[in-house]
Amino acid sequence: MFKINSTSAAIMATICGNAMALDDPFPLEVAEDPTELRTLATPTPVTSGATLVKAAPTNAEKTARSYQGWLNQINKPYANQLGTGNGAGVTVGVVDTGVQVNHPSLKGQVLATYNAFNGGTDVTDQMGHGTHVSGIIAGTTASGGLLEGVAPGAKLVMAKVFTTGSSDSVTIGRGIDWVVNVKKAPILSLSLGSNAVSMQANIQNAVAKGTLITAALGNDGRATGSWPAEFAKASWAKGQIIAVGALDANNRRASFSNYDPTLANWTVFAPGVNVASSYSTPYAQNSYAYMSGTSMATPIVAGQAALIKSNWNFLAASDIAQVIFQSATHLCSDSASAAVCTARKTADALYGWGLVNVGASLQPIGGLNVGTKTGAVVSYAGASIASSKAGQASGLKGISTVAVDKFNRGFVVNLSSAVSGASVTTSSTPTTAAPTVSANGVKFSAEYAPANTIQNLWSGTDTAASNSLGKVSYSFANERGTSYGFGTGGTAANFFGLQSTGLAPMSLNGEGSRFNAPFFELAESATHFGYGTTFKNGTILRVGFLSQGSSEASTLQNLSTPVIARSLATMEVQKSFGNVTSVMTIGQLQENNSVLGMTGTGALGLGTRTNTTFVTLAGSVPVATKTLLSAMATLGRTAAYDNASTSLIDGASASKSMAWSLGLSRQDILRHGDKLGFTLSMPLRTGSGTMQMTTAVAQSQLDGSLQYATQSVSLQPTGMERDMELAYSTPMRFGGQLSALLQAKLQPGHDAQAPTQVGLGVKYVLAFR
Repeated sequence: MFKINSTSAAIMATICGNAMALDDPFPLEVAEDPTELRTLATPTPVTSGATLVKAAPTNAEKTARSYQGWLNQINKPYANQLGTGNGAGVTVGVVDTGVQVNHPSLKGQVLATYNAFNGGTDVTDQMGHGTHVSGIIAGTTASGGLLEGVAPGAKLVMAKVFTTGSSDSVTIGRGIDWVVNVKKAPILSLSLGSNAVSMQANIQNAVAKGTLITAALGNDGRATGSWPAEFAKASWAKGQIIAVGALDANNRRASFSNYDPTLANWTVFAPGVNVASSYSTPYAQNSYAYMSGTSMATPIVAGQAALIKSNWNFLAASDIAQVIFQSATHLCSDSASAAVCTARKTADALYGWGLVNVGASLQPIGGLNVGTKTGAVVSYAGASIASSKAGQASGLKGISTVAVDKFNRGFVVNLSSAVSGASVTTSSTPTTAAPTVSANGVKFSAEYAPANTIQNLWSGTDTAASNSLGKVSYSFANERGTSYGFGTGGTAANFFGLQSTGLAPMSLNGEGSRFNAPFFELAESATHFGYGTTFKNGTILRVGFLSQGSSEASTLQNLSTPVIARSLATMEVQKSFGNVTSVMTIGQLQENNSVLGMTGTGALGLGTRTNTTFVTLAGSVPVATKTLLSAMATLGRTAAYDNASTSLIDGASASKSMAWSLGLSRQDILRHGDKLGFTLSMPLRTGSGTMQMTTAVAQSQLDGSLQYATQSVSLQPTGMERDMELAYSTPMRFGGQLSALLQAKLQPGHDAQAPTQVGLGVKYVLAFR
């Protein structure tokens, strides 16, 4: 014999005209009778993903939630936040005492009815139990209902198999077969149970048809579940049956709820004490009641399953069950701490997988992966791309792709969180001081980088992990006009460019000279070699080579030894025309796994070799006594490339980049030997070109396959950074040089939405001669 397992219900609300009131003046009684056989009877994501819609709950939802604390207990998002993934398109079968189909909370929710006693369609609920269960699954406030269910967008088919508190297995079997064979409901909620094996053929048929079954463990307070929940552990059940127990408001097992250690791997718990939902009997229609029992917990899980299937219709019943299990909040029957309990990966003997967590079940499980046009699958975790100073990757912030979790559930992810502003780190200290010059033409400078160096003012990156000799620069010039230069740590500006002449305005911000070719700065920690010769007409010709090794590149390539990340070959001509000093620099920058300093990892990885050719013109001219005007302009062209990495990025067209600077400097402003400099500049910025990306744009709800599209993303950033820098330097009486810097950056990173940055810095340099 099968029975409904729920407590006696106290009717809490009645309809009086248009007025509705909910109160709780009566204590609820739990019907506990160990001799009775209780059956639990009664108990953003969209096509392309399940992203929750960020919408405020309606007033009706807020009112419902004030009575239905159990919705908060299971972490169920407001229906208005779920968009179309609120159960829409999913049918849930209920085998119970019938239902009031025109109840305010169920109006339009019941698609079909079946009376298993006579084959008719009259399912008048004489006990209220089926109406209560139905409201828990799919109750809605859309038609004036006071309370709502877990999946208000779902629809119901009701098979009436009870007229009293008990029924027979043949009648119940007919109801199950109608739900499964005739209405083909993918989810079946059974808030009923027996202490004897029965209806196995009906349940096996449901499993064979791919139905997910939620079945109550029963209300006898014992360590053995009731049937059909006990079928969950059978091999033929294929993980498609979920056994459900009841919790109180404190997330502890309700005293009446059964549990079964042998069913732990297929068990979850849900609120089952004082659960408010719709209620109806022939004498109390359009009502609401608090009821208790595993009958109330079971439809909660059925509603959760409907939400999951609404977002990912292609999921098999066993996968939906696993999503529910693996997203549940762990509960432990022993004295384990909350942290230890949460970290456990196995089911608890009493609580199984724990309290169902609806919100977590609609979020990724096991990490996200993205597919590429080659069919390769790449983990999205850790995917990043750094836009570098040229702002190349800023256009990716508006791109989305569909990523899938371990159950192949699609989620829309926006790449903006993976795009950062700069990949080329700068020194955590200002640029090296002017090198000490000896009478014989030798120039030498060195910079010691102590551990825990103050973080760089702009990048926020502390590059000094330990005490080290960070920068060294050495050059030599003889009386015949021949010169040689060598340096490490990105000190090429001491031998090349306008800065090497001593005529460029001060640069104290750690970003290198703004009057040398900015492409040198992309190889920020490079070792350089240079050779120069002076012709009879005073023209100076310099040639050189820069090389930077990168452990980052070796990681991207899965190599055990570092590879050259960036190298640069250059030739420059320095010529003076009266008081005007000019420098023209041409060169070629070659980068591995990087494009103009832009680097990527994981799903946004760059496994390519790119070449950039450039020309830079710089010069300085006196405009007044001890006052110099300086300028720099550069133009570069990066060749098109194909991306060899397994990545969403296919490659890019050829692109152009440019930068410019204007500076004014004056000596002996306040005292002999001091210097004031002002610079206005636009850092290196990409001005043209497109990047090709292949991303998943939708997911089939029939088989879960992803649909891909290739699109072009502009490499030109949305804004134009302009830097203003005021620097002052003065010699100190006791030796050394004290310098101060005030700088402002408008639209930093060439991002039109980025806030202005302002910084102030002071440094002291002591030179030994």
